[in-house]
Parts: sequence; structure tokens; C-alpha cells
Amino acid sequence: MNLEQVAAVTVGAQDTCAEPHPLPFAGMGTIEVQPHFAPVTRRALMAAVNTVARDLGLRAASVVVMDALLSCLPCKDPKSGAEAPITPATLLTVFAANETLCFRAKGITDRQLRRHLERLEEVGLIRRRDSANGKRFPLQRGGRIVGAYGIDLSPLLERAQALLQMAERRRQEQAELRGLKARILRLRADCLALARDPRMLETLDAARNAVRRVGLTLATARDLIRSLGALLADMTAGSAPDTPGAEHAGTDQLPASDGQNVRHEEPENPDTKKTATHPISWSALNTVPAFFPDPPRTEQGLLRLIYDFGAMLGIQPPALSQVVSTIGPMPALVAMDGIAMKIEQVENPGRYLAGIAAKARFASVGRGPQAVPG
Repeated sequence: MNLEQVAAVTVGAQDTCAEPHPLPFAGMGTIEVQPHFAPVTRRALMAAVNTVARDLGLRAASVVVMDALLSCLPCKDPKSGAEAPITPATLLTVFAANETLCFRAKGITDRQLRRHLERLEEVGLIRRRDSANGKRFPLQRGGRIVGAYGIDLSPLLERAQALLQMAERRRQEQAELRGLKARILRLRADCLALARDPRMLETLDAARNAVRRVGLTLATARDLIRSLGALLADMTAGSAPDTPGAEHAGTDQLPASDGQNVRHEEPENPDTKKTATHPISWSALNTVPAFFPDPPRTEQGLLRLIYDFGAMLGIQPPALSQVVSTIGPMPALVAMDGIAMKIEQVENPGRYLAGIAAKARFASVGRGPQAVPG
């Protein structure tokens, strides 16, 4: 094949699957030099990379660049236009220009793109196949693309199954970690109700900070549970029956918000110590009683419980305050109990709760303050 027969197509995202052809030039990417792998969809592969990004040493921006590269693969059914899986018959060398990749990577700069490509190559997810002049372009034969110079995603697809398995393990660990975090916060609340020593409060604050850390591991979480459990046992054994706060060391002694700086010993306030009334039976709740077996005895205790349970669900205090002021404390807790029942399906618990409050407020228009039960 002479050079006049070699045609470079317009630089952009790939829109054609190459079929096996003899290797025209050494060093370029072709199907013949690609590894064999089980077909996988771009969505599943990208979800796996996103889940294990920290394990791979990738930052969020590098993951976005990988997403941009995957979006350039020719994975559309030519007849239906539906998304098709990546297969060994798909040309995995991306020849899109930097301008195209920067646009698809949420508008990053050319310099940032080069830096992230270097990082992706360092962790073994891509391989660069540079032409003599460093440009990326495909080569055609008989109107079909037979290969390309560019960014080869073969290393990523070669590891696809391992990444999918790693991502599934990571999701299982994250689910277990959410449960451990809830237990830690519950134990911390019980300890906080009995704590009087300032040094003890510092220890409990350190436990709260540990739960907030992104890098909290299962081993660390289990160690925290053992430590807090032992601490609570010692504090309970050392509490006399007439010790202030020992008789009802429960949910009505929790801090106002796990994410706020609060006073651990608040002054008596008749307005905030009113007896709490619960029109809905505590046992009728599905998830809350598992963490707070005894209903709070005061309205202040109910609010503290709501904010502590909100912290377990990952709902920020400002958003929670707005919902409570809109529909009331007990309806807010009932809604949070429902969210906890399907927490794996709720992407943003705070936004979901705000939507419930908005519907309740809309339903109450024109029907008076008793329209919202609670």
C-alpha cells in the first residue's frame, strides 16, 4: 500500500468499528495487537473505574479523562443506534484530538489533559501509540479503518474483569462500612450522654472525626466499635443511680448535630424541655428504633435524635433544619425512617428528604396547619 492510498479521516470521536486487517505499520494500534477480553459495556467499566479510583491512585479529574476516552470508542449499533458492548473486535486506539478530549472531559485545559494522560499511563490503564510526528490519526484501507496512532485502551480492557470484581468488593465493603459508622455514632451518643470528663469529650470528638474521614477502613471502624463499647461498659459500671443523666442516658441526651460544635451541658430551658408527644407509635418505625430503642421524653431530645439520625444518613444539618421547620419534627423523622429503609437506592438522602417536605407543604396549602400529620 503506497502513501497515496493512506487516508486520514477528520479528527474526532471514532464512529466505526475496524475489522481485522494485516498490520500496515509497526507501532500503530490494530485489533491484531489487542488482548482478548470478555465483552463489557462502557457504563459498567466506567462505574468500576470510578469505584476503585482511590485504590488505583487516581483523582476525580483523571477519572473524567478516562470517561472521555471511553466515549470515543465505536460502541453504537449501526442499525439501531443502541449502545453496544466493547468487544475484542472493537478498535481500542483512540485517535480523537486533544481539543475533542478536553471538551468531553468537562472543559479541562490541554495542559491538564496531558498531565492526566501521563497519570493514566503510569497506573497501567492506557498505552500511547505515537506516530512519527506525535499526531493521532487513523489509517484506512478500502474505505475501512485498519488501525490508528493514538491512545490505546487495551491495558484497561485487559484488566476489565479484575476491575469489575474489585469494584464489587469495594461496594460490599462500603455497604458494611455504612452500617459500622451508624453503630459508632450510636455508641458515641451513648457515651456522650454519660461523659463528664473533658478528656472523655475529646476522645468522643476524635471518634466522630474518624467517622467523617474518607479513608476510614473496616478494620479501623471495628477497632472504634470495640473501644467505644469498652468505654461505655466502664462508664455504665461506674455510674451511680443518682448520677445526673444516668437514669435516662438515652436518645434525649444526644447532641443537637453530629456535624456541629455543640455545648455538651446545656442550661435548663423550660421552653425546650417540654414533654414530647408522638402521635405515631415508636414501634411503628422500621429503622429508627434499631438505633434508638427508647423514644425521647422531651422535644429537645427528639430534635437531637433527628439530627443524630440525619448524620447517619448523611443529611447536612442546614437542610435538615429546613425540613423540620417545614413539616415538623415527627413527620421529618418518619420520612427519614422511610429513606433509611431504602438507603441503597437513594443517591442523595438530603435532596430526597427535601422533596418529601416540598410535597407535604404543597399538599397542606389551603387546608390549614393540620394538613400535615404529625
